[in-house]
Amino acid sequence: MSTLIKTEIKTGGSNLLLKENIPAYTFPPSTILKIEKEILGIYVSAHPLSIYRKKIASHSSHGYLPIQSHHIGQLSPGRPVLIGGLLVQTRRQFTKHHEVMAFLLLEDESGFFEAIAFPDIFNNYFSLFVKDALLLIQGNTSNKSGEEKIIIQEIINIQSCLGTSKYRTRKAGGFKNP
Repeated sequence: MSTLIKTEIKTGGSNLLLKENIPAYTFPPSTILKIEKEILGIYVSAHPLSIYRKKIASHSSHGYLPIQSHHIGQLSPGRPVLIGGLLVQTRRQFTKHHEVMAFLLLEDESGFFEAIAFPDIFNNYFSLFVKDALLLIQGNTSNKSGEEKIIIQEIINIQSCLGTSKYRTRKAGGFKNP
């Protein structure tokens, strides 16, 4: 006979929900975020990128401005930027020369943004294009066709560069120096 049933017999069932009878589970923050996104479709307690925000700002070098997605439209085209995002979707497309390029939809704490990986960049970094990967992008702003985008020059996995990771990049130490 289980402990819960013995307790019920002794007390007549009035104390079934005693604190010692209810298992208490605590989850790490990353698990809580995954549960929130899966059940609610949004992050409530925090965004996975928020723990890296200060490190991203301090990682900037060589004239790259660290920004968030809501700043993209405010910058002049061609401005070198550094932006982090959670990869939501990758859409591959063939060029006129039958090479593969990709349009990446990423999300940060302030919204969504699109980044373009032309064939040379796609070939070098396609292994990083995994759904829900946290990516750090060096690139230039563009607003061709009236849509603000980032043209990728270099890309790394944030967790392998600024923290721990289950994903590895070929440039685990960070961006190469120009």
